[in-house]
This record gives sequence, structure tokens and C-alpha cells, in this order.
Amino acid sequence: MMNDIFVEYMVKKKMGPKDFLIALGVTLAGIVLVFIGLLFTGVMPMIPFLVLCGAIYGAYKVISMRNLEFEYSITNGDITVDKIMNRRSRKRLTSFDAKAIEEMGKYPENAQRLKNRRVDKTIFASEYDDGRDAWYVIAKSRKTGTTLLVFSPDDRCIEAIKPFMDRRLRFEIFGRN
Repeated sequence: MMNDIFVEYMVKKKMGPKDFLIALGVTLAGIVLVFIGLLFTGVMPMIPFLVLCGAIYGAYKVISMRNLEFEYSITNGDITVDKIMNRRSRKRLTSFDAKAIEEMGKYPENAQRLKNRRVDKTIFASEYDDGRDAWYVIAKSRKTGTTLLVFSPDDRCIEAIKPFMDRRLRFEIFGRN
């Protein structure tokens, strides 16, 4: 008889070039909006102030939403991945059973091959945008269909998934361990 297995692991996404470009673009758009608001100073003196407040608030919201964390939960073979934005809002990205895993491995070694793989949904929930040090899983999910998940689990997560995987697939990936 097996004991219940529950593992939860959180990964903070590192800021990448894409995140910096978004922050720069939002900041420049805010500056442009403020200058446009200044053009209306003669017509309505309150407009520049309102535009400035709106631009600052909008820039803050967009930039802070790039502050991402991913939470992986494994409960008796049920794998759930959530995205947490700015420690405020949570969104379920996918969930599936470990028995539904069709393929699994280290992402960097398989990235080229996986780009040509047809899947219904691709989810990057890893620490880095480029998937370094990440694993990938292809699994069937009721909600997202055939899903390619790129994630950064620790050893405890991998060990929690192993007992619930298909035996042949587990042997193919991990050997006799």
C-alpha cells in the first residue's frame, strides 16, 4: 500500500529580455501619453494631470504583472501548474494525471525536436524564458488537450511524479531507478 504523496514547489520567473522590452515600451508609451496630454493644457487644465495619473497607474499594472511565479502541485499523481502574477492573482495553467504523460525529458536537449511537435497548447512555466535547466512533459489534459509543458521542477517533484507514470515510460526515461 502506498502513502499519499503531496509535493508543492514554487519557482520565481527570472526577468528576461522580453520582460525588459515590455517595461521599456510601456514606459515610453506613458511618456508619449503625458506629452499628448500637455497639448490639451490650454483647453482643459485638468487633462494632463489625469493623463499622468492614468499613465503611471497603467504602467505600474502592466510592469507588475510581469512579476511571475509558477506553482507546481503534485498530489498522488495529479499534476497542477498555476501562474501567480505579482503575488496577487492566480491562474490555473493546466492540470493532468501523471498516467496521461506521453513523453518527458530534459528540455534543452529536446527543444529543437519539440518545436516541430504538434500539440494543442504549449505552456512555458519555467524559471527562464529559454527553458534552460527545465524539463518538458507532453500529456493529455481534459482542459487543454495535448499539452507541452516546460517547467522547472526540483528533485522532490520528479520523485513524486515517477510512481504514478506508466511503467514502460518511467523505465525509458529514468532507467531502473
